[in-house]
Amino acid sequence: MFQGSSFKISPLSAAVIAALFSQSAIANTDDHETIVVTGNTQAAPEVVVDSDQLDAIQANDLNDIFRSSAEVSVGGSTDYAQKVYVRGLEDTMLNVTIDGAVQSGSLFHHQGSLFVEPELLEQVEVSAGAGRATDGAGALGGAIRMKTKDPRALLAAGENFGGRVKTVFNDNTDGFKTTASGYGAITDSVSVLASLGYNDQDDYKDGNGDTAEHTGFRNGSGFAKVVGELTEDQTLIVSYERKEDKATRYARPHMGDFSRNYPLEQKTYRDTATLNYVLAPNSNWLNLDTTFYYTDLELERLNDPRWGTYVGNTETIGGDIRNTSSFEKLTVIYGTDFRQDTSTFSGSSQTFEDKGDQFGVYVQGDYNATESLVLSAGARYDRYSLDEDLRDGDTRSEGTDISDNGFSPNAAVTYYITKDLNVVLGYAEAFRGPQVGELWLLDYVYSSQDRKGETAKNTEFSVNWSFDNGYVSAQVFDSKIEDVIDRDSSVYENSGTLDNKGFNITAAYQLDSLTATIGFSRAQPKLNGEPLNDGSMNIGTSIGDTLVTSLSYYANEDLEFGWTGRFVDRLTDVPDGTDEKPGYGVHDLYAQWMPISGEDLTLTASVKNVFDKAYRDQASLGEDYNGPLEAGRNIRLGLNWGF
Repeated sequence: MFQGSSFKISPLSAAVIAALFSQSAIANTDDHETIVVTGNTQAAPEVVVDSDQLDAIQANDLNDIFRSSAEVSVGGSTDYAQKVYVRGLEDTMLNVTIDGAVQSGSLFHHQGSLFVEPELLEQVEVSAGAGRATDGAGALGGAIRMKTKDPRALLAAGENFGGRVKTVFNDNTDGFKTTASGYGAITDSVSVLASLGYNDQDDYKDGNGDTAEHTGFRNGSGFAKVVGELTEDQTLIVSYERKEDKATRYARPHMGDFSRNYPLEQKTYRDTATLNYVLAPNSNWLNLDTTFYYTDLELERLNDPRWGTYVGNTETIGGDIRNTSSFEKLTVIYGTDFRQDTSTFSGSSQTFEDKGDQFGVYVQGDYNATESLVLSAGARYDRYSLDEDLRDGDTRSEGTDISDNGFSPNAAVTYYITKDLNVVLGYAEAFRGPQVGELWLLDYVYSSQDRKGETAKNTEFSVNWSFDNGYVSAQVFDSKIEDVIDRDSSVYENSGTLDNKGFNITAAYQLDSLTATIGFSRAQPKLNGEPLNDGSMNIGTSIGDTLVTSLSYYANEDLEFGWTGRFVDRLTDVPDGTDEKPGYGVHDLYAQWMPISGEDLTLTASVKNVFDKAYRDQASLGEDYNGPLEAGRNIRLGLNWGF
């Protein structure tokens, strides 16, 4: 197959460049990255964010992780309330995994459900739109895959043990974040990584200098990973991660102060344990990758003046067993995945429990028909079942017990006009059956007895061109999700069809030590012809045309500077009776310096919202929904010492 030209590029730009092609090999060369394009064999492009980029901007939350992607937006103002939107669709419509562990369910529509520590991440990938069968079950709007760090990659050549201490000061919140990690090779075949982190931030100040009450937080994280290379062909990886948070927040954390939004002491934690076994002998037929996982997500709200103390919890147990068979022209991935979610909600006198099950089988193939033509096709079959307890106020004699199943086919054609220019045309479907509902509504919201599964249909066309020291890529998409589940008062029911049309353009170019990238995204999600808005929670929201640009410059091998600008156009296509959303432009800067040659010591300074802009992110609630302003200028000073 044709290969595009290679060139060096800074870590900050690597995420944008990698988005141009879904299959790229990334190899370190000194302080830069080399990316080799080997062809895009799927319709949905990928955004890739790596640990180098996260280190450069001193990432603290989900907003930082996806800051440089025009196709991804993060709303919610404070980290606890943040939600991720891909082409306007909320993360609840995507398949989200951490080391293969599915992060399912929704805590509460007034806050986020993804609790992630950026410091632990090696890489984040986003596949937008229904795509390949390997994206997982229920990937209506695509998939987000997060991968944690590996002790083998952290060890320098010739070393058996190492460690790292990082601390970052945030002036806006007058807070510190500190992480300490240790890693090493216990034996020739066993390596370990352990990390502890603590983040202490006060309430932030917005661009007007006003304090956003009850946005501060105190959270901690712990992580351990053991990698055992059992034989030359077998690897066993066991990991455990815990992230916990405790703070006094508004009852609706993504909204500001009003009479019914009183402050409450709240506690949240997420535990995730994974077991991964890889068998990769020198065989065309056998390359086995098996993952089993357990996730425990809990939210506790203490001494609510109206409701008392309540606890909500979702436990997820699941697995994914897949094998890859590779031949001269054909590669086939096939396997099975499964998941059981158990959600409980307990108050002063009652406990409600729901159970949801998913079982799927899938196959995905890529065939190099000729030197210029790649054919891809695949399919999933998924079966879902849901058993809901009887709710308060429900007049029926028993709870809801429903099931559904469906196929999710996909096909794509990639044609290389030249070795540097290719076009991709793809079509994909994704089916999602009934699953456990929003955790904090478990006591009174129930599923309609005739609830049907949702089906996404995504058609996409892309053009990808690589040239000396640069890339240009453009995608046009037309997505439709039929039988969308929404809540009508106390009932989950099929509410209609969501149409989402748009396009993306991304480009990058390097001139000596200077790298420039630019990305533009337009998505227009509409449910039954009406634009999604702030009230379309657990589905998505509308966001104006988004342009993201960045520059990075290496003054020398020890000193790097970078700038990112994010510009969002005014949103005028809004439902009747709701306000338009103002546009804005926000600028971020960073500088990284290694002051001692040959020593693993890095000093980083970054400034988020350089000009102290007073604005509301369009992915956050607008003024008519009492959404708070975003944080104003935040200067971060960091020290990263490895030993």
